[in-house]
Amino acid sequence: MLHAVALGFGLAMDATCVSMTNAMVEKRMKILKAFLIALTFGIFQFAMPLIGYGIGTLMESFLSAFIPIIALVLLSIIGIKTIIETVKEKKKGQEIQEKKIKVTEVLVQAVATSIDALSVGVLYIEEGISYALISFSIIGVITVALTFIAFFVGRKFGSLLKNKASIVGGVILIIIGLEIFIESFFV
Repeated sequence: MLHAVALGFGLAMDATCVSMTNAMVEKRMKILKAFLIALTFGIFQFAMPLIGYGIGTLMESFLSAFIPIIALVLLSIIGIKTIIETVKEKKKGQEIQEKKIKVTEVLVQAVATSIDALSVGVLYIEEGISYALISFSIIGVITVALTFIAFFVGRKFGSLLKNKASIVGGVILIIIGLEIFIESFFV
């Protein structure tokens, strides 16, 4: 189970950074919404290895080639969109409106930050389904906890950065996508 805890912390890092970014961008996010976002990330971090377990080794090598590209594209699209919206508002001389994180964005973020967990499921094929389910549950719970804590950190940074938070948040999303992509060459 220690292996699952370590995996949980490792897999949750991208979602944690994204959660922090969401709180920076939507400074007045309600705690319930933050928890539901954290829960969404946790559910995806649980489900993706389960899907990977189900797919098994037949598709693993095929999927692993595309996972980093998908994560890079999804997170970059969200990041670039956030930056462009902020710059447009600044050019018009408008006060930067607080961005509201939409459900569709959360789902895209959850997929992008958990897609690398697909391949983790394959690691558990020899362990059996009950052991795998416990491990995947641990990964999901750790993700919920870390992403919820990150919300409070992001809220604090969002207050400090004021109008620059949206641009910083967009850049962070792009960096996370690049990190996932580049890291794939070294794993």
